[in-house]
Amino acid sequence: MKLVTVGDVMVDVVADRLPRPAERAHGTVRLRAGGSAVNAALVARSLGADAQVVGRVGRDPAADLILATLGGAGIEASLARDDLPTGTAVALGGAVVADRGANARLSPGDVPSPLRGDALLVSGFALFQDGSREAALAALERFEGQWTAVDLASARLARLDFDARVVFATEAEAAAVPGLEDRYEIVCLKDDYGVERASPFGAGDAFAAAFLVALANGADREDAVRSGRDAAAVVAISF
Repeated sequence: MKLVTVGDVMVDVVADRLPRPAERAHGTVRLRAGGSAVNAALVARSLGADAQVVGRVGRDPAADLILATLGGAGIEASLARDDLPTGTAVALGGAVVADRGANARLSPGDVPSPLRGDALLVSGFALFQDGSREAALAALERFEGQWTAVDLASARLARLDFDARVVFATEAEAAAVPGLEDRYEIVCLKDDYGVERASPFGAGDAFAAAFLVALANGADREDAVRSGRDAAAVVAISF
């Protein structure tokens, strides 16, 4: 089984607290390859699936870190290079600051044609924002496989102007775009993982990846949801 992921490719910086204004604080800070496409692909590989990441990065050490992470996990990296820096997201406790960097210039020419796999996961951050939108739509159009999926990713950005079989959403995202159940074959809510999250990153991506891996391997919807929640719970406490 092969999962193809299309979306933001980032370096994540995670701090365990948000300092007060002007405070110099000590805490735990972690640096790692991240972004929706990378997170989902890494989870798919941990479940025994093949994975491919389609995205855009800079020509900088951050991109080298991402490529080394993907290569070490045996993930196919279809990453175009850009003069803009690689995207970065910083989490300070529950607060997040993100710089899309090269992700904002993901283009249809960066997307393989045809795009082959058993399941495709497209991030709403790529689909609903200017710059990368046409590339995300191209991925959905070019995919030659059974399952196409979109993670809405943002209640503020989400809209229902794409074709896919599966949609992942939080309750807030689903409420922001009424009509999901009427338009798409499978709609999965991904709020409850049964654990307290250690960071804002990764759990939703893990849910989507594990759900699609299970679905493509023949699981019914209930078992696929169970797989998604299990994977999300692991990531939620460890990311």
